[in-house]
Amino acid sequence: MPLPVLAMMLCTFCIGTAESVIAGILPDIAQDVHVSLAAVGMLISAYAVAVVITGPFVTAATSGLRRRVLLPGMMGIFVLGNVVAALAPGFGWLITGRVVSAVVHSTLIAAFVATARDMAPADRKAVWGAKITLGIGLSSVAGVPVGTLIGDTFGWRATFWALAALSLAATALLVRCPPPQDRPTPNRRYERSTGRRRLVLPLPLVLTALTITLGTAGAFTLYTYASPYLTQAAGFPSQSVTVLLFLYGAGGLVGNTLGGRAADRSPQAAVPVTVGTVTAALLLLALPTTTRWTAAVAFCLLGTSYFATIPALNTRIVTAAGPSSPTMALTINNSAFCIGIALGSWLGGLLLVHGHTFRSVAAAGATLAAIAVIVALPTSIRRRHRLATAQPIP
Repeated sequence: MPLPVLAMMLCTFCIGTAESVIAGILPDIAQDVHVSLAAVGMLISAYAVAVVITGPFVTAATSGLRRRVLLPGMMGIFVLGNVVAALAPGFGWLITGRVVSAVVHSTLIAAFVATARDMAPADRKAVWGAKITLGIGLSSVAGVPVGTLIGDTFGWRATFWALAALSLAATALLVRCPPPQDRPTPNRRYERSTGRRRLVLPLPLVLTALTITLGTAGAFTLYTYASPYLTQAAGFPSQSVTVLLFLYGAGGLVGNTLGGRAADRSPQAAVPVTVGTVTAALLLLALPTTTRWTAAVAFCLLGTSYFATIPALNTRIVTAAGPSSPTMALTINNSAFCIGIALGSWLGGLLLVHGHTFRSVAAAGATLAAIAVIVALPTSIRRRHRLATAQPIP
């Protein structure tokens, strides 16, 4: 793996860990800053809202910067956010630190993926982009458990200090080994109207973003409540949950690689196939006849197929953006993923509050994922039809 790609993957690992590790240290934070567990949950929601709202605006505002300046500079802001959180004298400052980190989240991941794709050979763009998103998968498998362990052992502030230190080291490697493409990345799909610039979103891009939101919501409708599903619906002992979650993450690493290869070989078929596999896994988990071992296989399949969708959808949304900036398209992509996570978590919780079973939650997730496949199919069919009917250039 080229050193610039490795540096960007490590940065993405830090970003993914920072986003998710907070769930493991919430009780310690609540006790230390003297707020309720429900109130401290705002650290998660505030981060997600900041990612969704600020991402496109930050990408647009920084579109003229060269990547050798943009990437280390924004990683510096990310490090600063973790330092503010580690030093926070109260809950308000802790939220501020989280929001500072979240502001650069989408733009950084989008720029990393776009840069890796630019560096890649023509037939390996999705695979190289998947190397960056591999950092997110690794954060689930290693970053979050280790960060939680650090918090349990040394206190929650130590988790943020560790994140800041590791992020600073990854940034130093990025400065030492910058990507060779050092050019501005403008958002070219702008129209001038009454002296203002307005971003135009092509319909295929909007449909792809909708596919991402629905597919992610389908997966997270169940995954958010994976632990009680595995113990109460599937019948696993509580001590097996950690192993199954690890296998889910390990399957995600495999799926991320397979999804990248599939997107390079058949970019239009990759999305409906991967999202369709997510649907199938959720359906298996929803069946009342599902045994313990069938549930274990289906749960691992869910992790593999969900992470396989990421490089496939990255490729689809960049292609759908047409002449507009790939970085902006990937920023919208990240926002769509965050909205999907929030939507799925909300829907699963709503169903459980109203007395529905965990298998019903899995069925609801499968329904959302199936709708995502339906949304994705027309674009794939139209694209294949245009390629089939295109006349060769003499």
